[in-house]
Amino acid sequence: MRMFTYELTVAFSDCDGLGHVNHAKYFTYMEEARRDVFRLFNPTLALDRWNLIAASARCDFLAQVKYAETLTVHTWVSRLGNSSFVVDHAIWNAAHQCVARGQTTLIAFDYATQKSTPLRPEVREALSRHTTPPEGVPALNA
Repeated sequence: MRMFTYELTVAFSDCDGLGHVNHAKYFTYMEEARRDVFRLFNPTLALDRWNLIAASARCDFLAQVKYAETLTVHTWVSRLGNSSFVVDHAIWNAAHQCVARGQTTLIAFDYATQKSTPLRPEVREALSRHTTPPEGVPALNA
């Protein structure tokens, strides 16, 4: 079992007047890191065939991040339900310090009917291959 990884360099525009990454940007980093998860549902990422919706998202901010830092977002599936699943994230800096810890609940969704749909067996199987968190990942705050 493995996890997804996504690397980025902090843009100048990601930082706020206090000189560190603005809290809202972490949600964008985690969303971009879920791109490989999204492809399991919609390989072309075509918006007219989008079939996921976010039910909740949270992030614990563990350390400040500054402009031009390199970050790696580790993403794994921590729970599989009938139509929903939970994706966890750990964002690490180059010094191997976990700077943020997040979690998002996603639902397989039919936008035409505005209802959830069961996870397709092949998607469930693919998601189940990505359940291993990174070593040393801190727990989410209660």
